[in-house]
Amino acid sequence: MVNLSPFVNKRSTVLTYLFMILAIVPQVIMLFITKSYDNLLIIGTAILACFFTEILNFVNKRHVNLSILLCILKGTLIGFFLPAGYPIFSVFFITLISMLFVKYAFGDLRVSWINPVVLTVAICWFIGRISFPGFLLTRDFLAAKNPSLTLIQEGIFPTYAFDEKITAMFNDTTFSLFGVSIPQGYVSLFWDSQSVIPAFRFNFLTIVFAILLIAFDVITFEIPFFYFMTYLILVKFLSPVFSGGIPMQGDMLLALLSSGTLFAGFILVQWFGTIPMTNKGKIFYGIAGGVIAFIFAGPGTTPIGSIITVLFLNILSPVIQFVENRITKVKLTNMLRNENAGDIGQ
Repeated sequence: MVNLSPFVNKRSTVLTYLFMILAIVPQVIMLFITKSYDNLLIIGTAILACFFTEILNFVNKRHVNLSILLCILKGTLIGFFLPAGYPIFSVFFITLISMLFVKYAFGDLRVSWINPVVLTVAICWFIGRISFPGFLLTRDFLAAKNPSLTLIQEGIFPTYAFDEKITAMFNDTTFSLFGVSIPQGYVSLFWDSQSVIPAFRFNFLTIVFAILLIAFDVITFEIPFFYFMTYLILVKFLSPVFSGGIPMQGDMLLALLSSGTLFAGFILVQWFGTIPMTNKGKIFYGIAGGVIAFIFAGPGTTPIGSIITVLFLNILSPVIQFVENRITKVKLTNMLRNENAGDIGQ
């Protein structure tokens, strides 16, 4: 018997959870190094709430399918998209209620088509949006040729002491070959933007762990490639049209390095059970995600745009997977019909 359920993802394994947790560990260590204790407390609280979800499920049903790694992963990701200073008790109870809702409304958290992390963060933002940072870009910033550079020069994105030497090294050894140079500040933005939301901070580490996850086949390459490509093309060519900026000069680096774009695009967009199974479905899913990201995240620096993007992608995903199933059934039916016709002809 062939199971064509669109909500089963073969990557939902203990090994996958372990790889993803290990990939995020360096960023957790960076939170310790930078003394971001408020963020660490929020992450720990979210993890605790995820464990309580399983305990309550056991008390209610006398059955528990507890995955320690999955609880750690979900709680860590929730904490990574919440700002420092968000009320701890709110984090605990919103996470607990959201996890229970997803479990009973959409099924097992490992294969649910709605991403429980995204739903939890979205509810946290809706209830306590005052705790989230605001949209950094004003019309004056958007009218500039490089809004990201303007934000750096204004001190909104801090610059580290090592930035000058590393920037000079890259300009002398690499970028000079192409006749270009990068201004000071972008190295710091890659390394740590110092946002109050951890998922927005360590872009370099995010790229490194994404490469490792793709290399070990934990996440796919197609979805983030088409997701980022579509989003950045729209930012470059359409963003100035709506913001009054310089035509065809949208700031792609700012869009990529703010709003948690990289973190969400590599991890949340590909949550277990939420992505299509065929290559064509994945490509369409990635392109659709890029379009939705442009609608809700715009040119960047939004505190919630990436989360809303993934939430809408989750709503779209069952439709894509339904079409995939219908196409697969038609192909199987035709294949069986042809085999039967061949047997009769013999």
